[in-house]
Amino acid sequence: MSRRIYSVSELNSSIKDAIEFEFGGETIWVSGEVSGFKGHYASGHWYFSLKDDKSQISAACFRRDNQQIKFTPENGMDVICGARVGVYEKSGIYQLYVSAMEPKGVGADALALEKLKQKLLEEGLFDVSKKRPLPFLSRKIGVVTSPSGAAVRDVIKVVYRRSPNVEVIISPASVQGDSAPNEIERALERLYDMEDLDLVIVTRGGGSKEDLKAFNDEGVARKIASSPFPVISAVGHEVDVTIADLVSDVRAATPSMAAELAVREKKEILEDLAQFRRRLDFSLTSRIDMFSMQLDGLATSFRHHMTSRIENLERRIENYSGKLTSLNPFGVLQRGYAIVSKEKSGEIVQDSRTLEHKEKLVLRLGKGRAFCSVDGTENEPQA
Repeated sequence: MSRRIYSVSELNSSIKDAIEFEFGGETIWVSGEVSGFKGHYASGHWYFSLKDDKSQISAACFRRDNQQIKFTPENGMDVICGARVGVYEKSGIYQLYVSAMEPKGVGADALALEKLKQKLLEEGLFDVSKKRPLPFLSRKIGVVTSPSGAAVRDVIKVVYRRSPNVEVIISPASVQGDSAPNEIERALERLYDMEDLDLVIVTRGGGSKEDLKAFNDEGVARKIASSPFPVISAVGHEVDVTIADLVSDVRAATPSMAAELAVREKKEILEDLAQFRRRLDFSLTSRIDMFSMQLDGLATSFRHHMTSRIENLERRIENYSGKLTSLNPFGVLQRGYAIVSKEKSGEIVQDSRTLEHKEKLVLRLGKGRAFCSVDGTENEPQA
């Protein structure tokens, strides 16, 4: 009887070929409970088993694949894995090579939602630095919601309670159903055409994840991100976070809270204005006091400067006065000298040879004048 004898390697290789032929090397989806999870390796790879109540199979998820998975599996967690069936020939072990994973019960819609979030995140639509502040005072607000829902009544009620003079423009749209995304986009476009709008509220009340599906639509997300006005998103309950919330400038937990964020209460504004006035009064008073002290300092400095200048000028005047006094020809007369002039012509006499016998003269003394005539002259010899 002839027989074929396989080596271990040949047998493992044949098993590998048979398995890959059976499954065609394509991705299959397998559900099971995570067991024996090990993810601490330096390589970043994950190794674990998937099991049910009757059997288990080994699995590996390489780093390049698990970086795309949005959670880290734990022992006992029920998951659905997208994997390829293969054989590790060296050990003779067949196993799953996992490339995708989601918690069991989370379907394709949830997976698509996560992929969309990642896409928009990478494009920067969730970037916090791009979020715009809400206006300090809003005069006209646009609201995108169902005109028959509770959300619109909550928004209007809160707005008019806080500030009755604020105008609310309702741009109606369905907020659930297949037509809702397109209607929401058109409603936003109508508001974007208004030049005097201050901000936009996109809102609806609570509901199931399916009810909120329109607010996870890519077109709606991009339309909100392109808004020329700040946008407040208030979709569902506080625990619900939609893509519309992530791309909006501000997220509110409820429609009422969105209205409170959009409109400041009149009483609050008056209190702020009063506080601002007090701060302004204090600031002005402080500045006036500061300028007053500066003026006092300048006045003191000016007085010191002018006093010094005046004293200096007085000293110079006294000096010039003394010089003028010493040069004053009439000052000599006080010491007993006299100025002699001819009575007829008033000519000052400096030389006796200019005088004639009996000529009338006038003597100008320190006090008064005297009149005389020439009886004779004595001429000094010329040098």
